[in-house]
Amino acid sequence: MQLHRYSFQYTIDALCKAGAWLAALCLLVLALVVSYEVVVRYTTGVSSSWIQEFSVYLMMAVGFLAAAYALQMNSHFAITFFVDKLSPAKRRRLTITTNAVGLCYSLMFVVKGTDMAMAMYALGDTSTGLMQTPLWLPASLVPISGVLLSLQFLSHTIDNIAQGSH
Repeated sequence: MQLHRYSFQYTIDALCKAGAWLAALCLLVLALVVSYEVVVRYTTGVSSSWIQEFSVYLMMAVGFLAAAYALQMNSHFAITFFVDKLSPAKRRRLTITTNAVGLCYSLMFVVKGTDMAMAMYALGDTSTGLMQTPLWLPASLVPISGVLLSLQFLSHTIDNIAQGSH
């Protein structure tokens, strides 16, 4: 049976997929930067001081930007030993509940992450490393990820509710 999905759910999926593509690009850049660092350090014995800081920011971007796509693909880590033993109706109710909890948690990412990024911006907070990165830039990954996760949890909840109406 084909589940009816609303058009905005396809938009949510496309946004999450765009986040995944951006995460993949960050991962590629991360691999290139680290490879560059290995070659430079091996051939010259000198380390580039900006690589570590930049690598941390890229790794943060990978995790935060790919999280909603992983949820979309049902790729998040889950222990389903007890859930698998539930009846389909109870499993559906539990899934709706956990999606609602995930939505609330993700909304907290949005609210608190925005507060954190705005505070860093207002203070002019920068990293102590060579790059002197304005810290509101990497901090903004938290609310961006929260928005994408919130939308995907909402979409999953709608799908699970719709499954019960058929």
